[in-house]
Amino acid sequence: MSDRDPAIARYDLHLHTFWSYDAFAQLESHFDQAQHLGVECIAITEHHVLDSTPDVIALAAKYPKVRVIPSAELTVTTSFGAFDLLCYGFPHQTDPSLRPILSAYHAWQQETGAAICAGMQAIGHDYTDAHRAELLSGYRPEQTLRVQGQTHVSNRVQREYFVERGFIEHIDDYRDVLRAAGGQVPFPPYPAIDTVIPAVKALGVAIGIAHPHGYFAQGDRQRMDAVREECQLDGVECAHQSVPVEFTPVYRAYCVEHGLFSTGGSDSHTDEDVRTKFARHGGEDEWLDELLPRVADRVVN
Repeated sequence: MSDRDPAIARYDLHLHTFWSYDAFAQLESHFDQAQHLGVECIAITEHHVLDSTPDVIALAAKYPKVRVIPSAELTVTTSFGAFDLLCYGFPHQTDPSLRPILSAYHAWQQETGAAICAGMQAIGHDYTDAHRAELLSGYRPEQTLRVQGQTHVSNRVQREYFVERGFIEHIDDYRDVLRAAGGQVPFPPYPAIDTVIPAVKALGVAIGIAHPHGYFAQGDRQRMDAVREECQLDGVECAHQSVPVEFTPVYRAYCVEHGLFSTGGSDSHTDEDVRTKFARHGGEDEWLDELLPRVADRVVN
């Protein structure tokens, strides 16, 4: 994380609510904070799903001064590994062509959760689907589980549980034990980019790469070009807490060079994030004016 302490921007285009498997924030918290701070535009970018979109659009009617872009953060399998893509400007009503994609993400979440449990059991730890269901019911609202099924568990919640159960001695051992579990029962790959991107692009959705510093190999131009082409990028999240402040202008210049929009987001997952990080991502205000024309017919308010 950088040491930036930026001013409040006109927008925050990377936000999560409890409809994301690893988030806890209330939808109203984002709208309330936007209204309080005078933030003009937000995007709720749930991991893998559009399940909150009906609620987002309905709630937007109560906040007429806050523009909302129906969005999602879709993780895809590429030739470089798994990448998070910020997808802006979905239709207000889910297009039938998207249903197979969204169903695939629901299935992926369920299958990943089951594989983690099976893998942990294979390496000698008593972590069953019933244990997972209990963890999920402890932090996920009932309606999310009703729609999404028994998903995988937030790493934050699962990591603490593994320590409590004695599966690992310290939270720093979490990745190692998951790697060992995955070695016994392979975790399913995310949906393939060749399946997801054509379906999303066909609907006129604008695609930006989220928190790109790692994906871009810390600003390697050859890697950036390859990722831009394979992911059919329209934009880059140049301002994010994981992007060092000295690289924000590097990625911004790349966007200008290639006609891509730039964006920024706080990546807020909790109500505390919303209180402390909302719209404080360091992106320039003018960037919003680059994105909005691309999704103008999809913006609410």
